[in-house]
Amino acid sequence: MLMLLPQNPSLPLLLLLVLFITGTIKLLTVTGGWLVWRTRLAERFRVYRRELAKGQLRSEALAAVGVVLTDAVLIATFRYFSGPLVAPFNLTRALWSYAWMFVGFEVWFYVTHRLLHLPRFYRFHAQHHVAQVTEPLTALSFSVAERLVLMGGGLSLHFAAMHLMPGTQVGILAYMMTNYLLNAFGHGNTEWLPKRFVTSWVGRVFFTPTFHALHHARYQGHYGLYTVVLDRWFGTAFPDYPLVHARARAGEGLTRIGERLAVPAPAPSVPAVPQVPEARQAL
Repeated sequence: MLMLLPQNPSLPLLLLLVLFITGTIKLLTVTGGWLVWRTRLAERFRVYRRELAKGQLRSEALAAVGVVLTDAVLIATFRYFSGPLVAPFNLTRALWSYAWMFVGFEVWFYVTHRLLHLPRFYRFHAQHHVAQVTEPLTALSFSVAERLVLMGGGLSLHFAAMHLMPGTQVGILAYMMTNYLLNAFGHGNTEWLPKRFVTSWVGRVFFTPTFHALHHARYQGHYGLYTVVLDRWFGTAFPDYPLVHARARAGEGLTRIGERLAVPAPAPSVPAVPQVPEARQAL
């Protein structure tokens, strides 16, 4: 994406090029997600087995137009001012750029997402929760104000980091593609990952579609972007998340928005009975 741009374009030309490239990528990502989402196999693994809200798709489509335009302005501005800080390709620098953007966006998203759920700020986030039951287009359903905060803040963090260690266009591009793909994947309301994933070490770090579907249905909790780490650390993870994930994988997704599954209590530990020596038993 950024690699396809001229070396030193004017800001208006850069904006048009970014708008075309990022808009095309978003369109392909959401369209591909929709084609998969509508298959019978996807229907089998729904997290919530419910119809979409009336008017949801229209509302999300209108919001998506604003997101595409807002992202183009933010990314073009970032590319214009970060151009002198971009270093030639180097694998170490590319990995650094990718890792910093991934971690930076995760932390920024978790903090701002929790703040946006406070009553005084929720109006900026309400558009995203038009969807209690999500589908791929929900990935682009944000208010312009929220998108400025989420995307603008994440890019600003990386811009600041580039003053310490120059990043590469390859690393930045790789993260942006990851962001687009995981965004559509996470909003698919379809659980593709196996049951054992959640309890594995990988699942204790990275999210699943079930993880984010629960956030949309319950509003409070599961604020992370593409990882579950901060939710686990700060106590905002739902205890029944593994159970809901297992239900979705079994083709028995939830049918009620407010439904919560009972988590079995841990078995009480039974104190060991001291063994009596044989000699004492004889007495």
